[in-house]
Amino acid sequence: MTALSTESATRAETKAPSRSSRPVAMMLAELELSQPLSPLRPPAATAQPARLLVRLHGHPLGIIELSLPESGLEPSALAAMVWARLSGPIVSHLRGDGRTGVVGIPPQGLGSTQAACSWRASLPDGAAPAAALIVNTCGGERLYRTLVAATAQDYPNFELVVVDNRPTSPAVRNLLSERFAGEPRLRYIAEERPGLGRARNAGLHSTSAEIVAFTDDDVLLDGSWLSWLVAGFGMSDRVGCVTGLILPLELETPAQLLFEEFVGWSKRLEPKVWDSDRNRFDHPLYPYTVGIFGSGASAAFRREVLLELGGFDDQLGIGTPACGGEDLDVYTRLVLNGHRLAYQPAAMLWHAHPRDMQRLERQTRLYGAGLGAMLTKHLVHSGRTRRELLRRLPAGLAYALGPRSPKNARKPLGYPRRLTLFELAGMAYGPIGYVRSRL
Repeated sequence: MTALSTESATRAETKAPSRSSRPVAMMLAELELSQPLSPLRPPAATAQPARLLVRLHGHPLGIIELSLPESGLEPSALAAMVWARLSGPIVSHLRGDGRTGVVGIPPQGLGSTQAACSWRASLPDGAAPAAALIVNTCGGERLYRTLVAATAQDYPNFELVVVDNRPTSPAVRNLLSERFAGEPRLRYIAEERPGLGRARNAGLHSTSAEIVAFTDDDVLLDGSWLSWLVAGFGMSDRVGCVTGLILPLELETPAQLLFEEFVGWSKRLEPKVWDSDRNRFDHPLYPYTVGIFGSGASAAFRREVLLELGGFDDQLGIGTPACGGEDLDVYTRLVLNGHRLAYQPAAMLWHAHPRDMQRLERQTRLYGAGLGAMLTKHLVHSGRTRRELLRRLPAGLAYALGPRSPKNARKPLGYPRRLTLFELAGMAYGPIGYVRSRL
């Protein structure tokens, strides 16, 4: 997972509510423009801030934040509002489908398509390589929901591997035997050594599938999540990893709203490819950056590439003294070793953000610690990366600490100073955590 978002939306995401009137909760809604439009109404018949994900043929075209009136929006008003804000992305998408002349959104929707925008048409070489969907877990009430969505994926050729990183408890085994006994694609793996890097490696080594996709147990997967991740390997040559779009499962508390602002996983809505050459990002620490590549909760790898890199670093990840950074580290190594990393926002999932401030502060500190630990690893173990990092470190620190840097200037009015301090405290602890993790 990542801590510092560095990019803004490249499609038509609307501006957040006024910095002086930040909401304490937001209603989340979704609109698929290929289907007939339904009224959009607040659940309690009271005016409410709302966040609307607009999709067309499964692709996210925009996120619209609006003040939803207590009477809601009828289909005609909803269509006019969406067209006014997202006509550009809609027309561009339809043009790619070979459809022109659209001047609005009819109440019956824009219709389905079997054109080149489908994930089936985007698969590399038209084939569906074997894939493994690996869910890492320590148990908990959310795992069942994640597994239900995992078993319902529409990809035609995958197995489901559940890696239990707390196997001393029988909770995960009992859940699988009681609720998923008839699922032939599901396998259980126990990894007794704590640490998310170790758990991900256990899943990696348990399968021979060509593509390995990783997620966590606190998410809800879109039905085509795995399909679009696999299709993402056809976006360019030398793609070793594909990440996807992470959206909030709910924004019902101030802590969840702050988490969404802090992490910023849903800021980019256009596909993107990164590498060490022409597809670089203008950032003082690239590719040792966070917030642009995505999160380990939504990532797929070519298995042979990941094995070639040595897998995830066992000394990093939640559950180790380093507290995180295993995904940041493997993304960095991918780029440094000549591979490309692709981002495909049509591969969507919804993440359960922390509901209270105490959990948010802890998560903020852990993200900072993971970043600090990852940077420490690259400073200590590679002369090449040490020279690059030391050269770029002053600009990187200015980006992280400077009040006018792009990272800090975008924080809304009233953003708690405590969260910034927890993040910095975590970054300061990161080197200590990494050393402790290696002892």
